[in-house]
Amino acid sequence: MVKLGFVPLLITFISLPCFLPSKSFSAAQGDDLIIHVCKNTNDFIFCNDTIYSDTRAIYARTSRTILAYIAFGKAAEYTIDIKDVYLPSEIKSIAAGGGESGILQGLLNCLDNYKIVRERLAHMLKELDAVINTDFDKLSLEIEGQACACENNFNGRSPMTKMNDHMVKLANICYEVALLYKLHN
Repeated sequence: MVKLGFVPLLITFISLPCFLPSKSFSAAQGDDLIIHVCKNTNDFIFCNDTIYSDTRAIYARTSRTILAYIAFGKAAEYTIDIKDVYLPSEIKSIAAGGGESGILQGLLNCLDNYKIVRERLAHMLKELDAVINTDFDKLSLEIEGQACACENNFNGRSPMTKMNDHMVKLANICYEVALLYKLHN
């Protein structure tokens, strides 16, 4: 026979988790994932503007997969602009004009850094397609680290500070999106 004093205690323990705040519970219940992710980044406005610059953003509010495609895709697009357009142009310009060798070497090193960034983002998009998404957080942190390494190549006189800062913010968005996969697996 169950004592009556035990029943209220049992009900309290069973219902207590319903009243405790939980990020994963909130996001899983259909809250706006864009707001959830952007609130956790280092720049809410940048994150929000980046995500909403994509026409699929309205669907990303409730779909972590669409949100991931947007975040990883925006970072990949930006990386291509840096690696395939900006850096080769600057390297060619400095090499042709006999510019400062330290800047030239820094840009060459950045080319290697952004090659790694591009590879990691390609891997993330491939994993997203294959629904093998366990490393998104680690890869996002590695992307951020490569942007920081590029910045450090110049010993304080970097012509790439704005671009590297932008890449760090994009990597931060990717990281926060990656955490959605950790919360729901």
